[in-house]
Amino acid sequence: MTILDGLSEIEYSGNTRVVIGKFDGIHAGHQKLIRLVTDKEDSLKSVVFTFTFSSEVYLNNVTRILSEEERRRKFESLGIDYLVEYELDDITAKMEPEEFARVVLKERLHASEIYCGPDLTFGYKGRGNVALLQSMEEEIGIRVFVIDKVKYMGQDISSTRIREALKNGNLQDAENMLRG
Repeated sequence: MTILDGLSEIEYSGNTRVVIGKFDGIHAGHQKLIRLVTDKEDSLKSVVFTFTFSSEVYLNNVTRILSEEERRRKFESLGIDYLVEYELDDITAKMEPEEFARVVLKERLHASEIYCGPDLTFGYKGRGNVALLQSMEEEIGIRVFVIDKVKYMGQDISSTRIREALKNGNLQDAENMLRG
């Protein structure tokens, strides 16, 4: 697995299949998304696009489930070709969602397919979403695949829900939601 910062271009002449998310816990839902990009047998390379831990101030995330090193090891164990850790700062956080799609996803990551959850937001003030990406499919030549959330005990699995289970001492529930 090659680890890149979000401003670098992937040095690969072919196209990629990208999964986008915060991935602060790599729970069962995240693992489902990642397997969709790694289990295909074709020439597309698999890419996880996520954020550096120092970006947490912009993402309103203060409690980590996995350390940076644990998260990297988990991605590698899932067979990702490229891990892109994007740094949000005062400049990158102001990137318009359309520019993010054109420049980061298409030009730098060479994406031909994007996989994401239905609640994806991106770009300045989170104004980009699944509908925007889908409306740009033809223009930028990227197919967008929206994957339903994975459920545990009838409710969507989320990192927030896992943190709550850990806080309340429900370790078995947290472990079940983290297991892919």
